[in-house]
Amino acid sequence: MAQEPMGSVVDELEQVRRRFEEFRKGRPSRGRLPEGLWKEAVALAQRYGLNPTAQALGLDYSRLKKRLPATSSGRVTRQKKEDPPTFVELIGNRSGMLTECQVEVESGHGAKLRLELRGIGAAELASLIRAFVGQ
Repeated sequence: MAQEPMGSVVDELEQVRRRFEEFRKGRPSRGRLPEGLWKEAVALAQRYGLNPTAQALGLDYSRLKKRLPATSSGRVTRQKKEDPPTFVELIGNRSGMLTECQVEVESGHGAKLRLELRGIGAAELASLIRAFVGQ
């Protein structure tokens, strides 16, 4: 993903900061910000980060954070999150029997399984894990 030039970030934040300033000068008392300004602030926070946006616009960090969608952390992410591995090779002794092992498995739904086993074959262990994970 290509980064935006710093000048365009500053320009965009400055334009929205001016709109906030105009609104604040034009109101007689402290009141609520219009939804349109909040939406612009949220969009900037999603693109450039929560803290830089809150500081540039003079907003309360936690109030801006509450308005971000649940999937957004307010950070600018540069890399796609990788999927966890779906296959792990088990290497046992030559007889195919594991004398003793501890295995922890987590399914895609978050369920966890922890096993402490003695005298089980690697093929049987793999079958057990597949059944738990649902493959």
